[in-house]
Amino acid sequence: MGQACGVTHGDARARRVERLRLELDDEGIRLPPDAGLVDMLLAELEYARHPHAHEGVAPRYGALLATDSLTTADIGPLELIDVGDVPLDVVRRLADGRSSFVVRTVGRRDQLASFDRTREYESSAVHLALGTGAVVLQRLGRGWVRLTTSDGVATWDGIHWATKPLSVRIAELASPNAPNADPVVLSNLLELCIHWLGAGRVGATLVWRVDGDPRELDHLGMAASVEIPTLDIRRRAHFAPLLNALAQYDRAALVDDRGRISHVGVHLRSSESSRREVPPYRGTRHTAALRFSVGEQSAVVFVVSSSGSLTVFRDGRRVDLG
Repeated sequence: MGQACGVTHGDARARRVERLRLELDDEGIRLPPDAGLVDMLLAELEYARHPHAHEGVAPRYGALLATDSLTTADIGPLELIDVGDVPLDVVRRLADGRSSFVVRTVGRRDQLASFDRTREYESSAVHLALGTGAVVLQRLGRGWVRLTTSDGVATWDGIHWATKPLSVRIAELASPNAPNADPVVLSNLLELCIHWLGAGRVGATLVWRVDGDPRELDHLGMAASVEIPTLDIRRRAHFAPLLNALAQYDRAALVDDRGRISHVGVHLRSSESSRREVPPYRGTRHTAALRFSVGEQSAVVFVVSSSGSLTVFRDGRRVDLG
């Protein structure tokens, strides 16, 4: 882990920065190896947790932190604004962590980045971190603070830290369990589950048949299912309607081998033998998915809990996601 250097104890902020460094160490949150970047990260993280409040309201905030100039080719329209000699404390008040961010680069002058659309959601923060190579720091509307890097996401809810790897890293671990499946569908399913459903605390179940039409799987109850306009997992523009639908329908959504979803609210049944041989696992949603997966060798079942965690089942076992 990188170490913060040059930290003094001359004022309350410096002492908070030092305590924060120790706190991150205790939580197992890895800091960058570059000491200069660590210094900036700790300073900005401390500010995000204790921002300047105006009339009793603590604002949103955002910063992009890097060791070199940002890579901007793959992140869409962006304007980098020269802030001149304006003090950092003033520039910070222009950065809302949604469409505007302070840009701090080791050894360079600070800038202000302004986007033409919001980057406040976890999925867009992940793409921003991967696309720029920067650490993305955001103070969210509810006062939570999120730190997104090319390795993972760490979120502070005001009391505790929670960490998780990026969906692209999970895809590398999950791909051996679906060797003949479309890798784009797998990668996007994991992004939807981890950075959309999980980040939004939306509990859901998705059944992906890797070699055909999922409606032909055994033990499906289609009587109460709902047919929706066909949405495509391979198209990220379809994630928002999927998120909204899955937040309002119980049971499972069916995904075919090409990533298309046309039915939600599907009941997952289980055989007599699976009910007898497979003990309950966690709650009702997980148990139903695990028992349904027994014998369905062409199906991969993704279960997102309302707490945000993801579990994947295949053929009666839980897939190791690291």
